[in-house]
Amino acid sequence: MNTLLLIFQLALLLGFPLIIGWLSKKSGIGSILSPIVLAYLIGIIWRNALQLPVDDAMVQSTTEISILIAIPLLLFSTRWSSVKLLGRSALLSFGLCVLSGLISTTIFAWAFRHAIPESWTLAGMLVGIYTGGTPNMQAIGLALQADQDIIILANAADIIVGGVLLILLTSVFHTFLGTILPNFPKEDDKNLDLQSTKPTLTITQSIRVLGISLAVVAVTIGITFLVYESLDQTAFIMLILTTLSLIVAAIPAIRKWPSPFGLGEYFLLVFSIGLGLQADLQSIWAQGTTIIAFTACCMYGTIIFHLIAARICKIDRDTFMITATAALYGPAFIGPISSTIGNRSLLLVGMATGLLGYAIGNYLGLGMAWVLSLWLG
Repeated sequence: MNTLLLIFQLALLLGFPLIIGWLSKKSGIGSILSPIVLAYLIGIIWRNALQLPVDDAMVQSTTEISILIAIPLLLFSTRWSSVKLLGRSALLSFGLCVLSGLISTTIFAWAFRHAIPESWTLAGMLVGIYTGGTPNMQAIGLALQADQDIIILANAADIIVGGVLLILLTSVFHTFLGTILPNFPKEDDKNLDLQSTKPTLTITQSIRVLGISLAVVAVTIGITFLVYESLDQTAFIMLILTTLSLIVAAIPAIRKWPSPFGLGEYFLLVFSIGLGLQADLQSIWAQGTTIIAFTACCMYGTIIFHLIAARICKIDRDTFMITATAALYGPAFIGPISSTIGNRSLLLVGMATGLLGYAIGNYLGLGMAWVLSLWLG
């Protein structure tokens, strides 16, 4: 691809979040669509409707880098008191979501057993996604010796089905949940002390805190490479990155600064645009409609069962959304959802449950595939 065109694409990828932020503040569009939804839709339209040239390697690299930078910025104002106060409810809700995923994939693996002969393999891979994330699914697929085409189609189906749900989560879903689940207990807000109400960062402070975030990312990458001699260890990277960010957040000088959450949100918007750019809807739809249907049933079945369980256990709607996001999407998406629902006090809890999902995803996915293979195979 032409170098000038590549630079132009990168400029758009980095510049659109600024335009989105301005539109959300200055126009009424912000009350209809969240900045995250706008960013995601821009990426999809850019890739699919306008059919403009896209450098996939550049987009993927920018997307990965932006989320690595965003996570420390989002966590620098974290207080552990939020975990003490909210951890029990969040852990219960996360457990209910994992259980819902197991139930949903079991039901639809049986329902699709004739249309997809190895539905048990796909079910195990999807349990890995809905408990941990894509790395778990890849590991499970390889462990089960799944055909490479199946792994690719499962990834593609997850992008399109998960993308639709992500739009719902970042737009109308929170309001809808208000008719079913109780509100977040606002009376506890004074105890959470997660996000300061100090003024916005100055330019000098923004540069400093961005430098610190980059340093945390660099140290994380260095540790990962020393331990594994490669960087293909997403769960480990997320764990180290989160841990180092929380250590930095405990430094008194950092805690006195205004919150860098807004700066973190900018990189989240870059991440969201990049994610939309990777969704080639025509290719995905042409390659496997049955697998897309199976994936959609499993994912939305998980949400429905989780919602029923949350209603019974009286889980509040904010905790439901954060823990569902942690299970279905992983730690990287906690920031966008916490921003959408306007509740940053659940950020650390969401990250923690998402990392827990990474840890147990492979075990549950492989175990589920083994059980279903005995039943359906």
